[in-house]
Amino acid sequence: MSLAVENYGDVRRVRMASIGSRAFGLDVSAYIVRGVMIDSGFRHARRLFVRAIDSIGISGCIVTHWHEDHAGNAPEIAARGIPILIRSETEEILRRRPKIGAYRHVTWGRTPALRAPATPFDTAGLECVHTPGHTRDHQVVWDPQTRTVFSGDLWLGTAARMMHSSEDPYAIIESLRTVSALQPLRMFDAHRGLIEPAVNALDRKIDWLSGAVATIEDRIKDGCDDATIVKRVLGGETAAALLSQGDYTTRNLVRAVRRRGGSAEC
Repeated sequence: MSLAVENYGDVRRVRMASIGSRAFGLDVSAYIVRGVMIDSGFRHARRLFVRAIDSIGISGCIVTHWHEDHAGNAPEIAARGIPILIRSETEEILRRRPKIGAYRHVTWGRTPALRAPATPFDTAGLECVHTPGHTRDHQVVWDPQTRTVFSGDLWLGTAARMMHSSEDPYAIIESLRTVSALQPLRMFDAHRGLIEPAVNALDRKIDWLSGAVATIEDRIKDGCDDATIVKRVLGGETAAALLSQGDYTTRNLVRAVRRRGGSAEC
Protein backbone atom coordinates (compact mmCIF):
# COMPACT_ATOMS: atom_id res chain seq x y z
CA MET A 1 0.00 0.00 0.00
CA SER A 2 1.34 3.43 -0.86
CA LEU A 3 0.24 7.03 -0.44
CA ALA A 4 1.98 10.19 -1.60
CA VAL A 5 1.00 13.86 -1.40
CA GLU A 6 1.88 16.03 -4.40
CA ASN A 7 1.42 19.80 -4.71
CA TYR A 8 0.19 21.67 -7.80
CA GLY A 9 0.02 25.25 -6.55
CA ASP A 10 -3.42 25.62 -4.99
CA VAL A 11 -4.22 21.90 -5.36
CA ARG A 12 -2.92 18.97 -3.36
CA ARG A 13 -3.07 15.49 -4.84
CA VAL A 14 -3.32 12.53 -2.45
CA ARG A 15 -2.22 9.63 -4.64
CA MET A 16 -2.91 6.07 -3.51
CA ALA A 17 -2.16 2.58 -4.85
CA SER A 18 -2.43 -1.00 -3.67
CA ILE A 19 -0.72 -4.19 -4.84
CA GLY A 20 -3.97 -5.10 -6.59
CA SER A 21 -4.32 -1.74 -8.33
CA ARG A 22 -0.76 -1.93 -9.61
CA ALA A 23 -1.64 -5.26 -11.27
CA PHE A 24 -4.15 -3.28 -13.35
CA GLY A 25 -1.69 -0.42 -13.86
CA LEU A 26 -3.83 1.86 -11.72
CA ASP A 27 -3.62 4.24 -8.83
CA VAL A 28 -6.29 6.71 -7.69
CA SER A 29 -6.19 10.22 -6.31
CA ALA A 30 -8.19 12.45 -4.03
CA TYR A 31 -7.64 16.20 -4.38
CA ILE A 32 -7.73 19.03 -1.86
CA VAL A 33 -8.44 22.61 -2.88
CA ARG A 34 -9.20 25.46 -0.44
CA GLY A 35 -9.60 22.91 2.35
CA VAL A 36 -12.18 20.81 0.48
CA MET A 37 -11.33 17.21 -0.40
CA ILE A 38 -12.67 15.76 -3.64
CA ASP A 39 -13.16 11.99 -3.36
CA SER A 40 -11.83 9.83 -0.55
CA GLY A 41 -9.75 7.01 -1.96
CA PHE A 42 -10.25 3.32 -1.27
CA ARG A 43 -10.77 1.23 1.84
CA HIS A 44 -7.48 -0.69 1.70
CA ALA A 45 -5.64 2.64 2.05
CA ARG A 46 -7.74 3.76 5.03
CA ARG A 47 -4.97 3.99 7.65
CA LEU A 48 -2.58 5.95 5.45
CA PHE A 49 -5.45 8.10 4.15
CA VAL A 50 -6.73 9.02 7.62
CA ARG A 51 -3.22 9.87 8.74
CA ALA A 52 -2.78 12.14 5.71
CA ILE A 53 -6.04 14.06 6.13
CA ASP A 54 -5.42 14.47 9.86
CA SER A 55 -2.08 16.03 9.00
CA ILE A 56 -3.44 18.26 6.22
CA GLY A 57 -6.85 19.10 7.72
CA ILE A 58 -9.99 19.36 5.60
CA SER A 59 -13.26 21.27 6.05
CA GLY A 60 -15.40 18.86 4.04
CA CYS A 61 -15.46 16.26 1.28
CA ILE A 62 -17.25 16.07 -2.08
CA VAL A 63 -17.65 12.58 -3.58
CA THR A 64 -17.88 12.28 -7.37
CA HIS A 65 -19.60 8.87 -7.44
CA TRP A 66 -20.18 5.72 -5.46
CA HIS A 67 -17.37 3.48 -6.77
CA GLU A 68 -15.17 2.15 -4.00
CA ASP A 69 -11.95 3.79 -5.23
CA HIS A 70 -13.66 7.19 -4.90
CA ALA A 71 -16.06 6.76 -1.97
CA GLY A 72 -14.15 4.09 -0.06
CA ASN A 73 -13.38 6.29 2.95
CA ALA A 74 -16.41 8.60 2.78
CA PRO A 75 -18.17 6.71 5.63
CA GLU A 76 -15.02 7.12 7.74
CA ILE A 77 -14.93 10.86 7.01
CA ALA A 78 -18.63 11.27 7.86
CA ALA A 79 -18.24 9.25 11.05
CA ARG A 80 -15.49 11.65 12.16
CA GLY A 81 -17.96 14.54 11.93
CA ILE A 82 -16.53 16.00 8.72
CA PRO A 83 -19.36 17.07 6.38
CA ILE A 84 -19.64 15.37 3.01
CA LEU A 85 -21.50 16.48 -0.10
CA ILE A 86 -22.86 13.71 -2.33
CA ARG A 87 -25.73 13.33 -4.74
CA SER A 88 -28.88 11.68 -3.36
CA GLU A 89 -28.33 8.66 -5.64
CA THR A 90 -24.80 8.27 -4.30
CA GLU A 91 -26.00 8.46 -0.72
CA GLU A 92 -28.68 5.82 -1.34
CA ILE A 93 -26.12 3.45 -2.87
CA LEU A 94 -23.57 3.96 -0.09
CA ARG A 95 -26.19 3.37 2.62
CA ARG A 96 -27.24 0.02 1.15
CA ARG A 97 -23.61 -1.02 0.44
CA PRO A 98 -23.88 -2.89 -2.87
CA LYS A 99 -21.88 -6.01 -3.62
CA ILE A 100 -18.84 -5.69 -5.86
CA GLY A 101 -16.80 -8.17 -7.87
CA ALA A 102 -13.93 -10.14 -6.40
CA TYR A 103 -11.27 -8.23 -8.35
CA ARG A 104 -12.60 -4.95 -6.94
CA HIS A 105 -12.41 -6.38 -3.41
CA VAL A 106 -8.77 -7.27 -4.02
CA THR A 107 -7.87 -4.02 -5.78
CA TRP A 108 -9.67 -1.44 -3.64
CA GLY A 109 -11.73 -3.09 -0.89
CA ARG A 110 -15.47 -2.82 -0.31
CA THR A 111 -16.78 0.48 1.05
CA PRO A 112 -18.49 0.10 4.45
CA ALA A 113 -22.10 1.21 4.72
CA LEU A 114 -22.61 4.93 5.23
CA ARG A 115 -24.23 5.40 8.65
CA ALA A 116 -23.54 9.01 9.61
CA PRO A 117 -25.49 11.91 8.08
CA ALA A 118 -24.24 13.36 4.81
CA THR A 119 -24.13 17.01 5.84
CA PRO A 120 -23.88 19.80 3.24
CA PHE A 121 -21.28 22.50 3.86
CA ASP A 122 -19.76 25.67 2.41
CA THR A 123 -17.79 24.38 -0.58
CA ALA A 124 -15.68 27.54 -0.89
CA GLY A 125 -17.05 28.35 -4.33
CA LEU A 126 -16.74 24.85 -5.79
CA GLU A 127 -19.71 23.68 -7.89
CA CYS A 128 -20.96 20.18 -8.66
CA VAL A 129 -22.03 19.31 -12.21
CA HIS A 130 -23.97 16.10 -12.88
CA THR A 131 -22.13 14.09 -15.57
CA PRO A 132 -23.73 10.64 -15.89
CA GLY A 133 -22.40 7.85 -18.08
CA HIS A 134 -19.60 6.21 -16.11
CA THR A 135 -22.24 5.80 -13.42
CA ARG A 136 -25.69 7.35 -13.18
CA ASP A 137 -24.70 9.35 -10.10
CA HIS A 138 -21.38 10.67 -11.44
CA GLN A 139 -20.61 14.36 -10.95
CA VAL A 140 -17.56 16.50 -11.56
CA VAL A 141 -16.42 19.38 -9.38
CA TRP A 142 -15.95 22.75 -11.08
CA ASP A 143 -13.87 25.58 -9.69
CA PRO A 144 -14.93 28.71 -11.65
CA GLN A 145 -12.39 30.85 -9.80
CA THR A 146 -9.42 29.03 -11.38
CA ARG A 147 -11.32 27.37 -14.27
CA THR A 148 -10.35 23.94 -12.97
CA VAL A 149 -12.40 20.76 -13.24
CA PHE A 150 -11.94 17.72 -11.03
CA SER A 151 -13.26 15.10 -13.41
CA GLY A 152 -13.51 11.94 -11.33
CA ASP A 153 -13.86 9.07 -13.81
CA LEU A 154 -15.40 11.05 -16.66
CA TRP A 155 -12.29 11.39 -18.85
CA LEU A 156 -9.85 8.54 -18.01
CA GLY A 157 -7.76 9.06 -21.16
CA THR A 158 -8.38 10.01 -24.77
CA ALA A 159 -8.82 6.46 -26.08
CA ALA A 160 -9.88 4.59 -22.95
CA ARG A 161 -11.77 1.66 -24.48
CA MET A 162 -12.40 -0.53 -21.43
CA MET A 163 -15.72 -0.04 -19.64
CA HIS A 164 -17.71 -1.51 -16.80
CA SER A 165 -20.76 -3.47 -17.89
CA SER A 166 -23.11 -0.72 -16.64
CA GLU A 167 -21.50 2.23 -18.48
CA ASP A 168 -23.25 4.25 -21.18
CA PRO A 169 -20.89 5.70 -23.84
CA TYR A 170 -23.64 7.91 -25.29
CA ALA A 171 -24.18 9.58 -21.90
CA ILE A 172 -20.42 9.87 -21.42
CA ILE A 173 -20.11 11.79 -24.70
CA GLU A 174 -22.84 14.23 -23.65
CA SER A 175 -21.24 14.69 -20.23
CA LEU A 176 -17.85 15.36 -21.84
CA ARG A 177 -19.50 18.02 -24.00
CA THR A 178 -21.06 19.59 -20.90
CA VAL A 179 -17.65 19.89 -19.23
CA SER A 180 -15.88 21.05 -22.39
CA ALA A 181 -18.45 23.86 -22.71
CA LEU A 182 -17.21 25.21 -19.36
CA GLN A 183 -13.86 25.90 -21.07
CA PRO A 184 -11.67 24.64 -18.20
CA LEU A 185 -7.98 25.51 -18.20
CA ARG A 186 -6.95 22.58 -15.99
CA MET A 187 -8.38 19.12 -15.40
CA PHE A 188 -7.46 16.80 -12.55
CA ASP A 189 -8.34 13.23 -13.50
CA ALA A 190 -8.76 10.71 -10.68
CA HIS A 191 -6.35 8.20 -12.25
CA ARG A 192 -4.13 10.28 -14.54
CA GLY A 193 -3.48 13.44 -12.54
CA LEU A 194 -3.16 16.92 -14.02
CA ILE A 195 -4.26 17.23 -17.65
CA GLU A 196 -3.43 20.39 -19.60
CA PRO A 197 -4.75 21.83 -21.82
CA ALA A 198 -8.05 20.54 -20.51
CA VAL A 199 -10.40 21.47 -23.35
CA ASN A 200 -8.10 19.89 -25.90
CA ALA A 201 -8.06 16.62 -23.94
CA LEU A 202 -11.83 16.64 -23.49
CA ASP A 203 -12.48 17.35 -27.16
CA ARG A 204 -10.06 14.65 -28.29
CA LYS A 205 -11.90 12.17 -26.07
CA ILE A 206 -15.25 13.30 -27.51
CA ASP A 207 -13.92 12.84 -31.06
CA TRP A 208 -12.40 9.43 -30.35
CA LEU A 209 -15.37 7.99 -28.48
CA SER A 210 -17.91 9.40 -30.94
CA GLY A 211 -15.93 7.90 -33.80
CA ALA A 212 -15.59 4.54 -32.08
CA VAL A 213 -19.33 4.42 -31.32
CA ALA A 214 -20.22 5.33 -34.91
CA THR A 215 -17.91 2.65 -36.30
CA ILE A 216 -19.30 0.04 -33.90
CA GLU A 217 -22.84 0.99 -34.96
CA ASP A 218 -21.85 0.45 -38.60
CA ARG A 219 -20.30 -2.93 -37.87
CA ILE A 220 -23.41 -4.01 -35.97
CA LYS A 221 -25.55 -3.03 -38.98
CA ASP A 222 -23.20 -5.11 -41.15
CA GLY A 223 -23.97 -8.15 -38.97
CA CYS A 224 -20.59 -8.43 -37.21
CA ASP A 225 -20.49 -10.21 -33.86
CA ASP A 226 -19.01 -8.61 -30.74
CA ALA A 227 -15.73 -10.56 -30.85
CA THR A 228 -15.06 -9.44 -34.42
CA ILE A 229 -15.81 -5.79 -33.58
CA VAL A 230 -13.56 -5.89 -30.51
CA LYS A 231 -10.69 -7.25 -32.61
CA ARG A 232 -11.09 -5.12 -35.74
CA VAL A 233 -12.28 -1.82 -34.27
CA LEU A 234 -10.87 -1.71 -30.74
CA GLY A 235 -7.63 -3.64 -31.10
CA GLY A 236 -8.63 -6.74 -29.16
CA GLU A 237 -9.36 -7.57 -25.55
CA THR A 238 -7.04 -6.89 -22.61
CA ALA A 239 -5.91 -8.93 -19.62
CA ALA A 240 -8.30 -6.88 -17.48
CA ALA A 241 -11.21 -8.72 -19.08
CA LEU A 242 -10.02 -12.00 -17.59
CA LEU A 243 -8.95 -10.54 -14.25
CA SER A 244 -12.31 -8.78 -13.82
CA GLN A 245 -14.32 -11.81 -14.98
CA GLY A 246 -15.92 -9.76 -17.73
CA ASP A 247 -16.88 -6.70 -15.68
CA TYR A 248 -14.20 -4.35 -17.04
CA THR A 249 -13.62 -5.05 -20.71
CA THR A 250 -13.36 -3.61 -24.19
CA ARG A 251 -16.28 -5.81 -25.19
CA ASN A 252 -18.53 -3.88 -22.80
CA LEU A 253 -18.20 -0.82 -25.05
CA VAL A 254 -19.50 -2.88 -27.98
CA ARG A 255 -22.29 -4.34 -25.87
CA ALA A 256 -23.35 -0.89 -24.68
CA VAL A 257 -23.66 0.32 -28.28
CA ARG A 258 -25.57 -2.81 -29.21
CA ARG A 259 -27.98 -2.30 -26.30
CA ARG A 260 -28.72 1.25 -27.45
CA GLY A 261 -29.34 0.01 -30.99
CA GLY A 262 -31.59 -2.79 -29.80
CA SER A 263 -29.83 -5.36 -31.99
CA ALA A 264 -29.08 -8.85 -30.72
CA GLU A 265 -25.65 -10.27 -31.49
CA CYS A 266 -25.60 -12.43 -34.63
